Amino acid sequence: MGYVSDIDKADRIVETEEFPRVILLDNCNACNLRCSMCDHVNVKKYRKIQNMEMALYKRIVDEISVEKPDVRLWEIFFGDPFLCKDISERVRYAKDKGLKDVVLNSNGVLMTPEKSEEIIDSGLDAMYVGIDASNAETYNQIRVGGKYEKTVENVLAYRDLLAKKNGQDQKLFVQFVVSDINENQVDDFKEFWSNRGVNVKIRPKISWAGLVEASNLKGNSEVVRKPCYWVMQTMNICADGKLALCSVDIHCRVPCGNVADSSIKELWQNGDLATYRAMHNEERFSELPEMCQNCSDWQSAYAEFTLAEKKE
Repeated sequence: MGYVSDIDKADRIVETEEFPRVILLDNCNACNLRCSMCDHVNVKKYRKIQNMEMALYKRIVDEISVEKPDVRLWEIFFGDPFLCKDISERVRYAKDKGLKDVVLNSNGVLMTPEKSEEIIDSGLDAMYVGIDASNAETYNQIRVGGKYEKTVENVLAYRDLLAKKNGQDQKLFVQFVVSDINENQVDDFKEFWSNRGVNVKIRPKISWAGLVEASNLKGNSEVVRKPCYWVMQTMNICADGKLALCSVDIHCRVPCGNVADSSIKELWQNGDLATYRAMHNEERFSELPEMCQNCSDWQSAYAEFTLAEKKE
């Protein structure tokens, strides 16, 4: 593989604030695909497939609205939103509460025009659709169980709905995770989508803390390690309220409390997450939980964006 993560770009580390800058919620941790760069196939070994209870969801959003309404709130952590029947209602609740940056990510397979219109009308700020290929053959190797042509069709329909509704200040992105399977298609992907007026996000592959192969990452003994963006800036809340250590701890192998029992602010400032952030800041990496000690995914904590030009 020629592509390797550019560690110099993994520098989104700013001073940690009293409340997380980014929060990922598992409103739904079910997924309809079995992608080759993901370990969702094993999720049942670690936690139950479920939707977050609405009462817990509202409690979380209510606290965010008071403490830091400009948090970036990802409404999905490790599933697909179109398997959550009331996802548009959940987005609308967050927007009605004054949250300024509410976003979704999806594989786009179930993103029909009817469901898309509900999401757009909910007031969502940004939708990210993972495709990772510029043709069906490569897509089928990566997005196992999906349909390339249908996904492209769904994204273009979403684009057209946004245009019809004057955009409603919502942004649409397609995402490409670079791997040894698709690294020669990055430029084709950018050209295809940019020519169709859709924003593009390119990011390196991650290993989900060692659960899948990611040859773009180097061993931590080979490089000068930096504090991890995901540990330092994000809070990741599973469907049952448990906190995962970070955004790549998809199975919550290192639980760090539960928002059903404590506030976000208390857990962020005084819980295990605060301890692990201090260890990163002070470069005490050998004291971290084993999963975190051995993880190289911090090297991929960046992305590159190509914004489509608006056509008059």
